[in-house]
Amino acid sequence: MRWSLLLALCVVACRTEDPRPVQAARARNGVEAVAQDARAMPRAVANGRWDQGQLTQRLVNAGLAPRPDDSLPAHPSYPVPPVALRLGKAHLLAWIFADSLARRAVSSTVDTLNAIPRGKANAWAEPPMFVMHNNLMAVMVGGGERQRERVRLAIEAGLASPRR
Repeated sequence: MRWSLLLALCVVACRTEDPRPVQAARARNGVEAVAQDARAMPRAVANGRWDQGQLTQRLVNAGLAPRPDDSLPAHPSYPVPPVALRLGKAHLLAWIFADSLARRAVSSTVDTLNAIPRGKANAWAEPPMFVMHNNLMAVMVGGGERQRERVRLAIEAGLASPRR
């Protein structure tokens, strides 16, 4: 009787799988799919202006594994909708304007320490990181210091300039 009970417990214990490896594999496949899509995108014309493909490619090249994010944190409204990406547990919202003048018209109203328009209530659950470059304005919420530094460097490094 004891042996049969022990055998039954072993069978039940062996059948219970740890869901973490399955979840990790699913996440790796999602990240690899985004990386493949970024590599397959046609090369943008070197005009010095950001687009969503260039942003994604730059983040992939920085080893940040971006993936589309439909769970947007509360954020300020601007004239263009944000491109929302998830980087691990962090959110990256990037507003890509037609040109640097359109971006500057909006970013000049933003408190760069809080990444919100001056005089407005803080919309972020965590302290944000605010980054601008040419026609791109981005806010990262969450993530560690190293990850934030990698995002900042990936964006502030800029894009290829047009050939003259």
